[in-house]
Amino acid sequence: MTVTRKPIDLPPITSNQHLVEQLRRFDTFAALRRSDFFHTHRAELARALDEPRVYESSGARPRLRAFLRVVEWNIERGTQLDGIIHVLDHHPVLGYADLLLLNELDDGCVRSGNRNIARELSQALGAHAIYAAEYLELTKGTGDELKLPGENTAALHGNAILTRHPFANPQVIGLPRCENNFESAEKRLGGRIGILIDVQIGEQSFIATTAHLDVVNTPRCRGRQMRAMLEAVDARVKQSPAANQPVIFGGDLNTHTFARGHRLHAMKNTAIILGSRRDRLARRFAHPERKEPAIRELARFGYDTDALNDRTATARSFVSGLKDSKGLPAPMRWWIKQRVGPSGLTLELRLDWLAARGLRALRAGEMTDTDSGISSVDPQTFSSLKHNGQLLSDHDPIVADLAI
Repeated sequence: MTVTRKPIDLPPITSNQHLVEQLRRFDTFAALRRSDFFHTHRAELARALDEPRVYESSGARPRLRAFLRVVEWNIERGTQLDGIIHVLDHHPVLGYADLLLLNELDDGCVRSGNRNIARELSQALGAHAIYAAEYLELTKGTGDELKLPGENTAALHGNAILTRHPFANPQVIGLPRCENNFESAEKRLGGRIGILIDVQIGEQSFIATTAHLDVVNTPRCRGRQMRAMLEAVDARVKQSPAANQPVIFGGDLNTHTFARGHRLHAMKNTAIILGSRRDRLARRFAHPERKEPAIRELARFGYDTDALNDRTATARSFVSGLKDSKGLPAPMRWWIKQRVGPSGLTLELRLDWLAARGLRALRAGEMTDTDSGISSVDPQTFSSLKHNGQLLSDHDPIVADLAI
């Protein structure tokens, strides 16, 4: 069941550690729900997780007026924030995007310097930011992040929309649960969400929305999450005074085409990856709609993806033999070692997507902004962006220009 959450005027959160310390005591979500702590602090937890936070910029001025450039990007928690800001401010294409649909933004997490990523992006780029948390983080993260000195403060992780155009009516949509993150190694409280806002460009009003779907689960569950998101958008469109209000959607849909989370899934996935011809595997990852209902749901609800995506990989997964096959039977681990070899295997995945309904994607040179001299570009992916030698994210940004 989809839960709709609307914004209220809230002061910034400086620390949630008093909540985190208590939440860590519970081994299961069911035990938490039964506890006196949960009922006593339910409103405070809702305040931390359920409400969108808006950071307005008094200096917000669109960089393009003839058309809209939109970027979708999973920025991997914002750990390389200074480089991300530099690219979004100065890149010859990305620097002219006036609508940014962003996934994986921390607020007050040690792994990203305890910075409020959405607010700092707003200040640095001169854009309004609408941020909503998916999770209250109960650990410092995974791997080497667990060894970092210091503690989280706000300990929030979520999504954001940035725009230099006027906006209204921020709204957060709770999506169906696919993963029990509270009982995972990376212990978290919360769940996947989507963000919706109305954007006004001259006489044109449209809905901008983003979401980040679950990765360690099944394509079917991602399809349910996508359907819930699109149903919420349609419900909003029906309430709009403008008939058939256009929509632009961007998100990390995690369309890797596999079911994950169980040992049998791991065995099946290993057999498919290592037993398939490389060209067939590449086609599967570049065109995941046959295996991923989330993409088919977009088409079913009338959204165009073909015109807004170049099908280039936006993320890579490295299969390094035995390291990725712990827990599998010994014969399968032997087979993996033989098939992968000492150099490993890199999987090129299309996980991030743009989609539109009622808005037309432009082609290269089709339209030129007279003030800036910038012309429209084909939809494209910018691979492996770096700043000062550092890779900015484990995902690549994608961009499309839209007629407005």
